[in-house]
Amino acid sequence: MAAGTGGGRVHDRAPVPSAELAALATRLCAAMDATINGRAAEYGLTRADYDVLAALRGSGPRMRLKPTELQVRCRLSSGGTSNVVRRMTESGYVVREADLHDGRSAWAQLTEEGLLVTARIQDGIDSVHDRRLDRLPPGVVDALSALLAQTVAVLEADD
Repeated sequence: MAAGTGGGRVHDRAPVPSAELAALATRLCAAMDATINGRAAEYGLTRADYDVLAALRGSGPRMRLKPTELQVRCRLSSGGTSNVVRRMTESGYVVREADLHDGRSAWAQLTEEGLLVTARIQDGIDSVHDRRLDRLPPGVVDALSALLAQTVAVLEADD
């Protein structure tokens, strides 16, 4: 009996391209995330801690953001963001600075120590990822990056 004709042998069907892409993307993310999580843990940080520090580092020359901006960039809840910023402040990696234009709000700003630890973690992550990706034939990483960027753009587009 042919696959998909009622014989109950679902495993004989050809993989659905979108499901296969999703599964491979999940595995790629998991492999890369394991490196990030491991490097952050070496410095006593959680992944959320590192994500907040990295977001501040990448936010521009002043390396500061409002908690609501951190919440969106790091995909954290309001309470989660508050907890991470509090921990990072206690660790000396972040300072809270009052917003002179809005007394109800404050900035979270990366300190020099925070910048240093974030750079060390990122350097370690880059080293591991580069070493592993260097095993691929020349041009594969660039081609894959371009294809993934194109795919994400299509999937995130409003219909």
